[in-house]
Amino acid sequence: MILCRGELLESQDQGAVLDQLEGWIDQTLSAPPLLPERTISACHRLALRAERGEFDSVIARLDLDPALRDQQVTAAVRMLRRESLEAMVAVQLGERPFEPVRVAPPYYEGSIMKRRYPLGVLMHIAAGNMDGLPVFTVIEGLLAGNINLLKLPSADSGLSVTLLHQLVCEEPALADYVYVFDTPSTDLAALNRLARLSNGVVVWGGEGAVSAVRAMAPAGVKLIEWGHRLSFAYVTRLAMRDRTQIEALAGHIMQTKQMLCSSCQTIFLDTEDQKEQSAFAALLLPALDEAARRYPVRTVDALAQTTLSRYTASLERAAGRSEDTILEGEGCCVVLKPDRELELSLQNGSPIVKCLPRGQLLSVLRRRSGVLQTAGLLCAPEERGELTELLARAGVVRITGPGEMSRGTCLDAHDGEYPLQRYTRVVEYDEQL
Repeated sequence: MILCRGELLESQDQGAVLDQLEGWIDQTLSAPPLLPERTISACHRLALRAERGEFDSVIARLDLDPALRDQQVTAAVRMLRRESLEAMVAVQLGERPFEPVRVAPPYYEGSIMKRRYPLGVLMHIAAGNMDGLPVFTVIEGLLAGNINLLKLPSADSGLSVTLLHQLVCEEPALADYVYVFDTPSTDLAALNRLARLSNGVVVWGGEGAVSAVRAMAPAGVKLIEWGHRLSFAYVTRLAMRDRTQIEALAGHIMQTKQMLCSSCQTIFLDTEDQKEQSAFAALLLPALDEAARRYPVRTVDALAQTTLSRYTASLERAAGRSEDTILEGEGCCVVLKPDRELELSLQNGSPIVKCLPRGQLLSVLRRRSGVLQTAGLLCAPEERGELTELLARAGVVRITGPGEMSRGTCLDAHDGEYPLQRYTRVVEYDEQL
């Protein structure tokens, strides 16, 4: 399904749409830029409709954990409300983001005008690991005043087209700023045409997706990467037996199934003692078991993948090709490893536990600084300030408690950067002109 200028079209109409798209874009860009208020008002009205249950039938088709569905839907709706979007724009772009500002540089006779403008046209290549992400990346593009060309992920459930169509219906002025395509990743000719029409390409995904887009994007087109990131927990000696913090971490691991960039993959312990490593794992496993009963892995594919991965790891250890120790639980496991590197886990409730004294923390993490995201701290209150500063210097961009690693608010940055700033540009001109 295609969304074009407020109308829903069939996928086979893609060629005709692409043939006319450049002319439509030029016509839209010749008008004054889209201001955030139109998008904010439309999103707020859409949020009120969602609260009344108008989209329940669409949401029911999503693969949401029944134990978390209401919480996740409520959080998403709140992100669309006026107060959330106004706060986002104010924090990222300022109170009057698109108004001209006069500045007087030192050692310069006179003043210069500065004004923020949209990049122009954004092509969004959304990932499919988070329901609602394609909609939200387009809304961010709209808040920055851009025309948005969205390529849907292959696993999209239809939620994105439905919500964006309804958004345009709420505010017809947005119709010329939202185009949605279900173009497959194999249709390189169509993707190249979309990229050539864009001033920026926003790509969500792993190294493969980013590399493919980098090779495809024409020279001069801004590449905005929101790539895969790794997150971890750090546990000090004062917290290694703190059941409250351990249970919070276990709950986070099973709620997210370790599928998000903010999900804990590796758990580092502030020790060199492997006995302490084993003791911590022995406390973590029953907490994971309990969390797995509340938030079980539900899909057959995920269960099969996890079972196969754990069985393969066991065979490698039996064959002497691995020094890992696997503690099996009911629907989860804990993997103990002797090295000190941050890595991706087997996921679906399979955290890795490693020793990493804090004196070596910065040097180890700096080797992965380009992919670091969230650190969940399990520590005593008096340790938090020192460790927060150390983790920040190592390259971590978000530091939370163990149960808050994947919490989201309207004021969050993306991987340490504000997207609305990346989706705009500053134009300077002499005041006399």
